Amino acid sequence: MTARLGASVNGALARADWGRNAVPYARKKSKSFTVLAGVALAASLIVAPLVGSAASAEEPALVGKVGVIQDAGQEQNKTSYWEQEFSEFDAKCYKHEGNDINNSHGKLTNGGLTVTLNEYDDSWWGNQWVVLVVKSGNLNNVIENPVAGTAYASPINNGGQQAQVSHWIVCKGDVPEQEPEQPAPLKSDKVETTFDCETDVATVTTTTTTTPYVWDEQAQKWVLGTPVVAEPVVTERPLTDEEQQDCPPDTTVVTTEWEDGVWECGDTTVEQTREVTTTLVDWQGNPIGEPTVVTETRTRDLTQEELAECPLVPGEIESVCLGDVPYLGYEVSLPEGYEVDSETPVTITFVNPDGEDYVVENQPLAGTLLWPGASASAPKMWPGWALVDGEYVETDGNYAWTREGVTVEFHVNPDYETAITYPEATALCANPPIGGGDEPASTPSAPPALAVTGGGVSPILPIAGGAALLMGLAALAIVAYRRRVAS
Repeated sequence: MTARLGASVNGALARADWGRNAVPYARKKSKSFTVLAGVALAASLIVAPLVGSAASAEEPALVGKVGVIQDAGQEQNKTSYWEQEFSEFDAKCYKHEGNDINNSHGKLTNGGLTVTLNEYDDSWWGNQWVVLVVKSGNLNNVIENPVAGTAYASPINNGGQQAQVSHWIVCKGDVPEQEPEQPAPLKSDKVETTFDCETDVATVTTTTTTTPYVWDEQAQKWVLGTPVVAEPVVTERPLTDEEQQDCPPDTTVVTTEWEDGVWECGDTTVEQTREVTTTLVDWQGNPIGEPTVVTETRTRDLTQEELAECPLVPGEIESVCLGDVPYLGYEVSLPEGYEVDSETPVTITFVNPDGEDYVVENQPLAGTLLWPGASASAPKMWPGWALVDGEYVETDGNYAWTREGVTVEFHVNPDYETAITYPEATALCANPPIGGGDEPASTPSAPPALAVTGGGVSPILPIAGGAALLMGLAALAIVAYRRRVAS
């Protein structure tokens, strides 16, 4: 939008560009924004235009935007004065007193020190604000082409301080519109090139920055806006011979596979070795000097599968008697580093050389197990014996094959096996009573049982004399057995 404003030599109103592509300036008509001060210097009266207090370097900083500060006379307090001044825009002016703090045109802001105009209403006369006059004391702050939303200052008072607005005049006008030509945006390219001597490729990254021009309402001109950086454009090309010659000598590295060393059961790690051969080459790939061979070592943990290749570690494993009942007492340990997620991981197998094995699963790592064919509750039984018509008779059945020596396997994932001999015939628990009586075939003192750990079949059986007496005897037997083994 433009307005045309100016003054001819004889005071006639001329037209000059004024609007969106022009900076507001003080109007120069001889009758505008001036007061006359006469001084008799000679025979003539000299009329000098005064520009308010604008020339004072001692003025305090004002709150709000300042246009042109001018002395205010009686005429300048009238809307008709300003309508005449801006008649070229068919101006219609409105006066608002300082106590009119808010109306459709604008409002007092900053505690009454500034005036802020509202957005121009399309239903109003004209198409824009053409002038705002803010008065306080004897001065006017005159702002041509004011902008809505901007706080415009009141002038200072006679005491040198910014005064409260006494009144303000605003004028609407019909300003011819003209679309100013927007300058072409500024563009700049930033080019970065990196060289990869390993792949013989040059990577070119081009980043374009575009800065558009935007319209500055206050300055009424096109100004540079915010730069916009485009996504970088990346291209590749082969290195030239000259660029390749600038590359440092390359290296070729040949590495053998890691090779395990020797490890034994009980180890949890194994040492590995490999050879690394490094050769320097020039940009054409020709070797430089002799290659360098280095042996590297590292240690890795053995896997659970590898640890499972080791057998279980045996402790005390033998046949034992608890009262007149035969048991297998055992104790095995897992290989070092091997882990299980159960408290009863052991499967115990009595190996039958001529038939089906006897298998018991879900056993602890140490404990006692009732001998195959034996019974700890009435009617008590022994392997190789059967109860016929109330009398015990020898038989080839009832796991008789376990009496002459049997192989027992212990399996978790690691395995262990050993040969176990059934208690000798002279043992208290070897055979049933003869003829169906209450006494066994022989009555020597029974060997003590191994300690029971980790659960499993309880070896504590009821016998004559009560359960408490049997538990005390068993404990004494365990202590005696441990001492004998230790010795």
